[in-house]
Amino acid sequence: MLPSNNNNKPTASKMRKIMKQNKIVIVLSGRYAGRKAIIVKTVDDGTPDKPFGHALVAGIDRYPRKVTKSMGKTKLKKKSKIKPFLKVLNYNHLMPTRYTASEIGFDKLSAKDLKDPIKRKTHRFQTRVKFESSYKEGKNKWFFQKLRF
Repeated sequence: MLPSNNNNKPTASKMRKIMKQNKIVIVLSGRYAGRKAIIVKTVDDGTPDKPFGHALVAGIDRYPRKVTKSMGKTKLKKKSKIKPFLKVLNYNHLMPTRYTASEIGFDKLSAKDLKDPIKRKTHRFQTRVKFESSYKEGKNKWFFQKLRF
């Protein structure tokens, strides 16, 4: 007798996609291990040069420092700086969290732009501006705090 297919185990077609756009993830390996990042674009099936599921992520390399009320404007400005990174990473090197960052939008960013040094620099600057404005508005406070482990 053949086993019935009515069990409640999820099949490949029923499995939900976890790695979605604007999902906050933690990078698990490499230079940016332990850093938080936002998924910009996902490629589930892979491409000819990267035949595995991967995602373009924008993350924080250097987090903003702690600030207090007694600090002046210039000191606040210096301590609120963020250094971002843009990278294409394998899904195996990312751990998804329950948080999303829908306020920070990345419209024109693509993996092809990261190959050109000039475009990469401009996109990194634009990412920094978006991150800093979101940080100053007080959105996604957890994302802008260093992961303690």
